[in-house]
Amino acid sequence: MNYSKELKAAKIFNLSSLNNLTDNIFISNQADVNYYSMKRADNNRYRKVKDIQTSNININPTVRIVHLLGENKKYSSYLSFAVEPKDRSTGIAIVSLCNESNAFLCDIRILPLNTLSDIADQEEYSQLLTVNLDRSKFVLKTDITVALTENSEPLYSVDEVDVTVIADLVTQSEVIELKRELEFQGSKLAAHYLQEVLAIFSSFNMPLNYQGTTALSDDAMKKVLLGNAITGCIFLEIIGSNVIKDLNRDWTSAGAFIGYLL
Repeated sequence: MNYSKELKAAKIFNLSSLNNLTDNIFISNQADVNYYSMKRADNNRYRKVKDIQTSNININPTVRIVHLLGENKKYSSYLSFAVEPKDRSTGIAIVSLCNESNAFLCDIRILPLNTLSDIADQEEYSQLLTVNLDRSKFVLKTDITVALTENSEPLYSVDEVDVTVIADLVTQSEVIELKRELEFQGSKLAAHYLQEVLAIFSSFNMPLNYQGTTALSDDAMKKVLLGNAITGCIFLEIIGSNVIKDLNRDWTSAGAFIGYLL
């Protein structure tokens, strides 16, 4: 069996928890007027942008809960987050979460050469802003599963890493190194925070959907948003530093955010 597909401990004991990290951030909840529907004004009250402000330096990632379409995949059962390392950046991440039995599926999609406006469809009939992956130029994929043992120990495995779309931009050895970094370092860091997000939803006995988030406490929701922002920024930084480099420097905001927190 491929080592990445084996179940491994998701918790990293010398790494800060979401509980510790939320002391250093403030999240504002703003009307997402740039993505309001002109045809269905009643949907707009659900469209919010969460601005993550750090206490010491000027780094402000944004997170939106979105309705996701595309890739010939059914996302109706997923809770999806669009992460920008900074407002209106080129290079965004979509983190999608789904419950499956005693496991927690996390699909991470990195769009390194797109802005949110490229893939947004504010007129799609949905209370949340709809984003369509089929409109993107490149989509890199990492799929992670977090599972709980009988003793409630969180374990994770990496189900798929697909970076073939950028094969023409880098050498074969760079493709191999990028895949390795996503599969091991990036996924291990992300799993540490994803298992905390899973624990939050489990403790509230809430389903992984938008309605479930409305029943979370403010503190729990803050941790959920931060966990997804960290996850998205981890993969944006890896792909930016290995592939995108000077094609677009917005990914450096993701690196600065991760460096500040971790």
